[in-house]
Amino acid sequence: MTSIHDILTRAVGLHQAGEPGQAAALYRSVLAIAPDQSDALHLLGLLIRRDRLQDGVTLMARALVLFPTLPAALFNLANALIDQGRLDEAAAHFRRKLELDPDCGMTLSRLGSDALACGRIDEAERWFRRTVAVDGMSSRLHYALERCVTARALRDDAADPSLPPGLVVRGVFRDSSGYAYKVRRLVRHLVEAGVRVRLVDLNYGDTDNLPDDQIDPLLRTLDQPVRARAVLTITTPPAVEAIPGLKTINFTMFEAAGIPALWAGHSRRHDQVIVATESSRTAWLGAGHPADRIHVCPEGVETVAASGVAPAAIVDSAGRRLSDHRVRVLNVSDLNSRKNLAGLLRVWLRTTRPEDSAGLMLKVGKGGGIAGSIREMLAGASAETGRTLAQAAPVFLVEGKLSDAEMMSLHASSTHYWSMSHGEGWDLPMAQAGAMGLTLLAPDHSAYCAYLDDRVAHMIPCRVTPASGGYRGQDWWTPDEDAAARLLRAVIDDPDGTRRSAQRHLLDHFSWPQAAQRLIALLTEMDAL
Repeated sequence: MTSIHDILTRAVGLHQAGEPGQAAALYRSVLAIAPDQSDALHLLGLLIRRDRLQDGVTLMARALVLFPTLPAALFNLANALIDQGRLDEAAAHFRRKLELDPDCGMTLSRLGSDALACGRIDEAERWFRRTVAVDGMSSRLHYALERCVTARALRDDAADPSLPPGLVVRGVFRDSSGYAYKVRRLVRHLVEAGVRVRLVDLNYGDTDNLPDDQIDPLLRTLDQPVRARAVLTITTPPAVEAIPGLKTINFTMFEAAGIPALWAGHSRRHDQVIVATESSRTAWLGAGHPADRIHVCPEGVETVAASGVAPAAIVDSAGRRLSDHRVRVLNVSDLNSRKNLAGLLRVWLRTTRPEDSAGLMLKVGKGGGIAGSIREMLAGASAETGRTLAQAAPVFLVEGKLSDAEMMSLHASSTHYWSMSHGEGWDLPMAQAGAMGLTLLAPDHSAYCAYLDDRVAHMIPCRVTPASGGYRGQDWWTPDEDAAARLLRAVIDDPDGTRRSAQRHLLDHFSWPQAAQRLIALLTEMDAL
């Protein structure tokens, strides 16, 4: 007769080998024989938490009731509680785990991160230094200790009456991400509006930054201490770290219909949250965030006409030039499921023909090495539509890390901007395309509804669907591919007759100086300036 130990051993082997269905069946068979078998409860809970988080938490918690000193269950339940936004409970479990296993570097690091997020600087530093003693110094720990030093300096500066009053802004600003671009533009215009800013890089790790000569020189001068009332952190909620004695204000956004419980838990710790659109505000309210602590401040667009920017010379591997086509459609996206590039390519393949005077330019990712992924995506779209790229109008792929000016040149090379995204917190490339006079094809959902409508853009109807990938557990929007195909065909057949312009609307209502003024008004209302 097979023993429970043998069944568990086989189950763990299958679990580790990536066979969750078979492993779960064996864990359940153990529990059918011995309902109080703590290892089976813990491991089954760990296995199912990804798709059924609450069920996983329940099973792991039951295992700990039966065996309160099971270290692995304490650690795994703590991580699951973090995913549920139950941050203080998670920290309590990590502390219990550390009592049983004082030299667990991962537990020490988790406690350090939680302490720093709450502004307990000295405690955080102690946890991180213990982690170094156990695991050695890593890049991640080096940056964490650096942030402790910075946090202490910001705290002390805030209490120094000899310093000039000002605002601390924290965020990445040296890379090519949307958050970094937002920091660069907002800070520039805050300073021009008379706000004294200390800009602090949110250094969570090594990043592939833009060269110094591609970053506004002003930003490198904003390192002088100020006597601040608040820290404005422009990033996602889990990356915010409080400074003792200063208000914690997070400027962020989310792209789906609801925010994860993890984000909601972190946001509740912050004094105020600012988002770019009503869509994001609704997502926070839906997660139970207090209405008086969530505010809307739209982002901005550059006042730059396409005619004032030199267009990029885009040529494909066959030597065809994008500029030779009358309709030049741009899409700028990260390589993830939310951007729905697969849907965009399906519509392009099924709608366009080689003889069309049209080209699709894709700027995908923030670096190189994505051509293989795009080829795979095209192969999938081809299999789904029954049409190959040779039967469609050309697709031009742009790779690599581009400066702000180089990104503008892509817009200047184009006549249309098209998105099939499942959800956006703002979509800087779309907004900037509209400000430069391109005709916009936008899904009728999320952030797009904040600055576009049918008068100034072509809005693609959508339906609400369950999200996938990193957004699993949320809902997002899926654009109607049939409607998008009809719209794309109409645009290619009659570009003049289908032209719409959001330029005047965007420049009149959504410039970066206006965004900075709205932000200043909010910060003043919050007693942060």
